[in-house]
Amino acid sequence: MHIQSFQTQVAEAKQQAIAAQQDAAAAAREAVAAAREQARAQAQMARDQAQMARDQAQAAREFQRMQDQFPVIAVPPVHGPSPRQEKMMFSGFVLVVLAAVVIFYPLMRAFARRLEGRPRPADALDMASSERLQRIEQAIDAMAIEIERISEGQRFTTRLLAERADSPISLKS
Repeated sequence: MHIQSFQTQVAEAKQQAIAAQQDAAAAAREAVAAAREQARAQAQMARDQAQMARDQAQAAREFQRMQDQFPVIAVPPVHGPSPRQEKMMFSGFVLVVLAAVVIFYPLMRAFARRLEGRPRPADALDMASSERLQRIEQAIDAMAIEIERISEGQRFTTRLLAERADSPISLKS
């Protein structure tokens, strides 16, 4: 019995070894195919680079031939504006600076006043309104006192009516 199980194990091990060899062979074939493809790609890249070098050399020869046929005319450099143009530019600059001063001076003054926190003419209105608010406070205080007196009178009247209801009514007149 043990011999049979041993033989089956050996057979299975052989099958596994064969399967592993087949897998290894397939992997080797794939690696070879990948290496061939990479070699082809490198060869194609080398051919492309060589073609680009030939094209550049051809373009350089054509450019040189064109320069030989058509001479280049040198244009002297311009040395700057004329004295009249310089005067015009200076007067324009002066006008722009004056316009900026005229426009921005009042704005900067107003901004500085706001930062300093100086009293403005509107503060006079605040004094008048504070007096008016003081008079309103006094009137409200007087009304509160009068309302308190009215409520005190109402409580007194209510107490009298309650005492009258509690006392027995005599039928004798």
